[in-house]
Amino acid sequence: MLTYRRLFVALGCAIGLVSAGCSDNPTAGRTDADKESLVEAVRAMGLRTDMIEDHGDFLLVEGDIYLPKAELRRRSSDPLNPRFQYTTNNIVSNAKIYQIVVDLSGLSSQTAWQTAARDAISHWSGISNTHVKMVEGSPGDITVSTTCTASNVAAYASFPSGGNPGSTIYVNTCFGYSTTSAQKVHNMVHELGHTISFRHSNYTQLGESAGTDGANHIFGTPTSGNATGSVMNGGTALNSWAGFASSDVTATQKRYPIPGPSGLSITDSNGTPLISWSALSGATGYTVSLITFNTHNGSYTNHFVSQITTTTNTSYLDTGNAYTGVYECNWDWGWDGETYGAWYEYAVQATFPHGTSDVLYSRHYANIAQC
Repeated sequence: MLTYRRLFVALGCAIGLVSAGCSDNPTAGRTDADKESLVEAVRAMGLRTDMIEDHGDFLLVEGDIYLPKAELRRRSSDPLNPRFQYTTNNIVSNAKIYQIVVDLSGLSSQTAWQTAARDAISHWSGISNTHVKMVEGSPGDITVSTTCTASNVAAYASFPSGGNPGSTIYVNTCFGYSTTSAQKVHNMVHELGHTISFRHSNYTQLGESAGTDGANHIFGTPTSGNATGSVMNGGTALNSWAGFASSDVTATQKRYPIPGPSGLSITDSNGTPLISWSALSGATGYTVSLITFNTHNGSYTNHFVSQITTTTNTSYLDTGNAYTGVYECNWDWGWDGETYGAWYEYAVQATFPHGTSDVLYSRHYANIAQC
């Protein structure tokens, strides 16, 4: 987490990679070429190379971006550069995002921070219509613990790797400012955001660039940075938690939507269409609908959605329609040669305690057209 006041030189080691005067400089004994390669890896990510602190086996960049050196040396095969409001391909996988375990045992000596972290877990898990779910437990996908580092740093976190969330969050017990409970919550929500790929929404204002990994805009979020009230704005360590901004919610829903069912099939069951699909872990039920698309000269004009049923099963026998083997009806309107008709599709949507999934369509293969 960046502090309220950004310091371009932190404890005299802002450019620790090239400063022999830092007592914790682990690059002693390594070649200058290795030092330069680490700096270039940071620069390639679009981060500021004038705000690097060397902390042994990792670099701390811009106050709260935790970059293990081993990961930087492997950048060609495992890029690190998630962005908030803008994103790269390195995000948490669908298989992991809905069951992230956060280990808070490392905060046992800091009960106020531990409580704030529990609140932050609840806040991220409470965003509707997104697959992000976090729970406290051990062993954790994310481990939260303490450290004592530069007094201008409140906390810092690592980014996702290999489809997993960033593995580490550190709370700095040597932070030079007293923080309230609400400020601690803000910091913990912010750092958990880093672990699931979100970066400072004002990264351009902080002097960063897109870097070699690119910066793909998340549709529906601000493009100018400094999104009003965003918990992911950098330089906000002394801000109090006031809830997610609308841009935070949109970015999370767009980046991690609840996936829809898969494997939708329509088969003939003794003249009745049988709709089947694959189960979704955590789903409490499914809604099956029939969509009628009207056509004019083969082009779509409008559609009507009719909800057929809700069910906890993964199949439904539509006794209200007959399986005919065709999905589209066209007919000649007459003297002008124009054609009008309709095609039919089924749609299945999963329901979760925290929202609804994307919709899965049968894509023109309902096979119930009554021609």
